[in-house]
Amino acid sequence: MTLPRTVLRFAAAAAALSFALAASAELASIGGADVTFRAIGPAGMKIDGSSEKLSASEAGGKLTILAPLTNLKTGIGLRDKHLRGYLKTDKHPQATLAVERSKLQAPGDGQTVTGKARGDFTLNGVTKPVDFKYTAKRTGSDYHVQGLTKIDIRDFKVEVPCYLGVCVEPQVSIKVKFKLRDK
Repeated sequence: MTLPRTVLRFAAAAAALSFALAASAELASIGGADVTFRAIGPAGMKIDGSSEKLSASEAGGKLTILAPLTNLKTGIGLRDKHLRGYLKTDKHPQATLAVERSKLQAPGDGQTVTGKARGDFTLNGVTKPVDFKYTAKRTGSDYHVQGLTKIDIRDFKVEVPCYLGVCVEPQVSIKVKFKLRDK
């Protein structure tokens, strides 16, 4: 009679330990990343930009998403050069979003969650809290994540871009897609 109880206790302790280890595993990028942005100008003008250079990692309970800004492409070389100037990429070559992992919902295997959270976004050397929406789908130890936010670039001391008297709106939409895996 004592053997089955001992086995059950051991099994329960092992299950609890396994859950705790899985919950505390840190995450790292595994590729398939993409960041896009959209700025709106007068008369319905849309400027879309993108980059496939994006990484995410976790340390100390924070998930940090890093987007190099020096390789953002809008489809026009001169506009890309001007964009790097407005973003001052020579001094601040990347944007980051840092989020407490405890503020994010983690889906179970084969499940998808949608949520909202707040993180610290750094652009042009200025860090401000931003709200964002996200969707995360888990397949085994992999997480497929999409996030969406809108920022006002003036909050980050970025001058509103104008060219030949045509200026874009200061609100810019940012969308990211990336994959993570438990380390």
